[in-house]
Amino acid sequence: MMSSNPAYVYLIESDSGQYLFYLNHVSMNLQFLNLENGKVAKEIVLEYDGPNSMSRLSGIAGLEEDTVWTTFSPHAISFLNYDGEILFEKKIPAGKVDITYVGSDFHKELHRYSDKVFGMQPYFMNHHGMNKEDIQKHSLVYSYDMVSDQSKWYDVYYAKDYWDKGKKRAYFSWARRKDKLYISPWYDHEIQVFDMSKEKVIEKIDVKSDHINSFYFLNEIPGSREEGRVNTLIHDLYGIILYDKYRDCFYRFFYPGYMDEREYSLKKLSMLNRSRPFIGVMVLDKDLNILGEHVFDKFQVHTSSNVFVGEEGLYLSLNNENSPDYDEDHLRYMVVRFDVGK
Repeated sequence: MMSSNPAYVYLIESDSGQYLFYLNHVSMNLQFLNLENGKVAKEIVLEYDGPNSMSRLSGIAGLEEDTVWTTFSPHAISFLNYDGEILFEKKIPAGKVDITYVGSDFHKELHRYSDKVFGMQPYFMNHHGMNKEDIQKHSLVYSYDMVSDQSKWYDVYYAKDYWDKGKKRAYFSWARRKDKLYISPWYDHEIQVFDMSKEKVIEKIDVKSDHINSFYFLNEIPGSREEGRVNTLIHDLYGIILYDKYRDCFYRFFYPGYMDEREYSLKKLSMLNRSRPFIGVMVLDKDLNILGEHVFDKFQVHTSSNVFVGEEGLYLSLNNENSPDYDEDHLRYMVVRFDVGK
């Protein structure tokens, strides 16, 4: 009784076996699933009332030893133990712009470095009422110092030319390699490298896919929800970025635009955007040089969630919701390893 594509999923590889850690949106509890036998090995029962209430939960933000980091709305970070008891909670004050949301999931986790915990805030607070200059007020990265009890926002923003050709939406994924965070926007080619020890961006690198050439410019509010879904579907965008510690490389997913002559219902358009028809992946070395790109067959995989890296390779869900082979009763994965030619 769970989704075949959990929104938050994390692979744990240990001497005792392989386990998936995820939020079960049916039971609304956190579970550890044994990949060998498919049975739940451990469940963290979440309370939604009382002193340990998760009613304000806005996301699961990562694992650290025997604790689970989370985010709350309004903007706060916290962690709880495996008994579901909240051991720590700290509000994150706004920076130059009032924020309405601090969230997290497996591709926008909290990252602890030394005494600081780093988090992200990827959204614009007033997209249609903003000017181009306002982008440089929307800081993307914050931290909380667990020793000094102080929060801080950093000078990390979307590129200055982000809206030069029109108003693009705001969202990004990030991945961690050692003491660096790699900030990968969904509507821009540039990846920023944030050094947690120096607390600043140390490099900006253009990492363009050959298949991403037409971003969606949201200059006006769409006339209907259907129009908004169609405009998103027919344009290109990037997706999740993952770091592979076993092969010391990165995977940056991308979604070429898709259009045909049929008219779809709002529900079907939502499914097509959630499980895109065509999905590609860029393989990048540790310095973000492009080693290669691959586009999967139509409806072959699902990568907007339920993707992760293990010692065997890159795990991709085979449960694309629009595929005739979609199976809501099983977790199914393709495990991929890329050979790099000379």
